[in-house]
Amino acid sequence: MILFKRVGSAFKGIEGREWALLTLETLGVVAGIMIAFELNEWASRRNEAARHQMMMERLFEESEWDITILRPFRDGMREQVKDEEEFASQLSSGKCPPEDLWRAVGTVAMLPALDAPRSVYNELMGAGGLSSIDDESVRAQITNFNRSMAWGQKQIDYFRMVKRDPVPAEDARVRVAYDPKADEPQVETYDREALCSDQAFKNRMAQETRQHRVALSYHEGAYEDAIWMCAALGESLGRRCNPTVGGQLAPDDMKILNKAILKYREDHAKKSPPAPSK
Repeated sequence: MILFKRVGSAFKGIEGREWALLTLETLGVVAGIMIAFELNEWASRRNEAARHQMMMERLFEESEWDITILRPFRDGMREQVKDEEEFASQLSSGKCPPEDLWRAVGTVAMLPALDAPRSVYNELMGAGGLSSIDDESVRAQITNFNRSMAWGQKQIDYFRMVKRDPVPAEDARVRVAYDPKADEPQVETYDREALCSDQAFKNRMAQETRQHRVALSYHEGAYEDAIWMCAALGESLGRRCNPTVGGQLAPDDMKILNKAILKYREDHAKKSPPAPSK
């Protein structure tokens, strides 16, 4: 009670002008705290935006490398499948393919993995995922590419599990030699006449060629999705997707890139508010 009386007496001794000064000082302290808090929040948002912008720039550069890495696998498989389909077609029609086409017997079982740089993508997913990207078109293309990679690799893994060599090494109709000076040191020599008259061999070549063609389609799909992703990321950043390592894109690939850029611009033109009439 004595303490309360003393406090009350002290407050009674404060004049009106002093109350005004105390009020102003209190308001000044509160305002200072609020300003400091807002400045801190603004700096935090600015730093976060800068970090996000840097990650998007890195993701764009990674998308260019995705194209660079996937392209030679796609192109190499196209050449192999082309020869394999010619070989299998001749074999099925009753012809015995010429010697230079018999390399198809060895390449038909080659199923390269769908692999490309994705460390920045994984970093982005670990830092909050695609929700941090406001651009719906960019999110969609990133999703499409990574879905193609995951699905395609699962299918390729399955093909690897069930594939059969058209002519196993233990088959007496093939002789396997090793030449360390050759580009491909394992050299196979086939008894072509015996194999061409073997219906089981014809069947296996037809089946494995079909599997290899399907596997190629997964590489082609992932590669095309990589171009679409790179185009969208580039447009969102004001940059041009231009993966020049390994040479410029082929004309057909450039058509895909230009189509992706045009689609991005059309989609964003629809979302932009109309210009005010004069």
